[in-house]
Amino acid sequence: MKKLNNATKYTIFICIGLAIFNVIFGYVLISESAQAMRTQINERMLDISNTAAAMLDGDELAKITADDIDSPEYQRVMHTLTYFQDNIELEYIYCIMQVSEREFVFGVDPTIEDPGEFGSPIVYTDALYNASQGVAGVDDVPYEDEWGTFYSSYSPVYDSKGNVAGIVAVDFSSDWYHDKLKHLFMIVGTFLTVGLVFANTLAILIARQYFRYFKNLIDKMNDLSNGVETLIEEVAFDSDNFDFPMYNDSDDARGVKDIIDYMGERLIIMQARLANQIEIIRSHAYIDGLTGMNNRTSYMEYLQILEKKMKENPELVFSVVVFDINQLKIINDDFGHDTGDKLIIEISKDIRDVFGMSRIYRIGGDEFVVILDDPDPSEQIKVLKDIISRKNKESPIFHDPSVEVGVSVGFATYDPSVDKEYASVFDRADNAMYADKRLFYQTHEDRRKRSK
Repeated sequence: MKKLNNATKYTIFICIGLAIFNVIFGYVLISESAQAMRTQINERMLDISNTAAAMLDGDELAKITADDIDSPEYQRVMHTLTYFQDNIELEYIYCIMQVSEREFVFGVDPTIEDPGEFGSPIVYTDALYNASQGVAGVDDVPYEDEWGTFYSSYSPVYDSKGNVAGIVAVDFSSDWYHDKLKHLFMIVGTFLTVGLVFANTLAILIARQYFRYFKNLIDKMNDLSNGVETLIEEVAFDSDNFDFPMYNDSDDARGVKDIIDYMGERLIIMQARLANQIEIIRSHAYIDGLTGMNNRTSYMEYLQILEKKMKENPELVFSVVVFDINQLKIINDDFGHDTGDKLIIEISKDIRDVFGMSRIYRIGGDEFVVILDDPDPSEQIKVLKDIISRKNKESPIFHDPSVEVGVSVGFATYDPSVDKEYASVFDRADNAMYADKRLFYQTHEDRRKRSK
């Protein structure tokens, strides 16, 4: 057998490298895209359930029974849930009531066809139980009931005393999610197979007649690059254009070294494109789409780090500040949800201006958390409230002096002798926030409870 020259060897190595790159590309893109898809779905579901829960009156919800279907309280709950059912693309939204520690039943269900009957049992999940303890969340695995197989998000509804009066649930079909994953696997698998076939076939041909088949290799690489771009467009959340120079028949005068250099440049560009796409996917998974702040996923990941620090460092110092926007329900009702979103954005900017950007999280519809190294953020809280008070006088959002926006704030500082886990610090901060909210409504009309 004739000894292979260096050009042929280089070409074979490049084909092998391309095959390896395609395998890695397919695996990483599928993994990252699937995770980002699930994360975004979870965030959207939590935003819906948290916003709906914030709009409900917990005192009224706690009193509703099966005999109250025609009562004004029942109809107000039904009206709020029907708004979400009619205007947002989702499977189901409904209220859940707790009858014992781990037993839950249907409450108000606005579904027109085959609604859940008031008092009929609900399938138990860990996320549902956590919501009954005051922690909103989404099912990690799907569950099955008589309506199908679903993932659900659950958000607690609080009464005026800060107790959980009920739970808002939002469902989406697991079949839809799995169909999206199958489509993603099919696209990546197709292009991966094509790429591997091209690489192996061309390597054999190039070994026999290197220069002629060098041109064939370039043609196939052009096709493969176009295929990669098509694949990225199918799964990309954002797009950046990379211009690939194309090799054509007018380039016959180029030497073997030039062609090899071109192939290497092409591979480097595709690698850069993949790295860029992965970075975009990750940013969507950890950033809140409305405010640009860290989202709940980012918050939960940092809590794992913080819990570890609490165990390893007995002298650790940090504070937790919890914020909740007052009057959001009536603002949504009177001015529309677009204006309510604008208020959330404005308040988030004020929080960011006062507390910085490093560890600020939007964990619910109108709820924010800041984790600080400062043991006493009282002065910063005062600055924030002064800013909001000044803006109330200027009316920058509503231009209506009768609408006074407020933010309830509570904080707690980590005490190693009392707090064995982060949840203990958060609960104290959350309770302080609700105490602040009660003070606000002592001097302001509680427009959450006004009759419609």
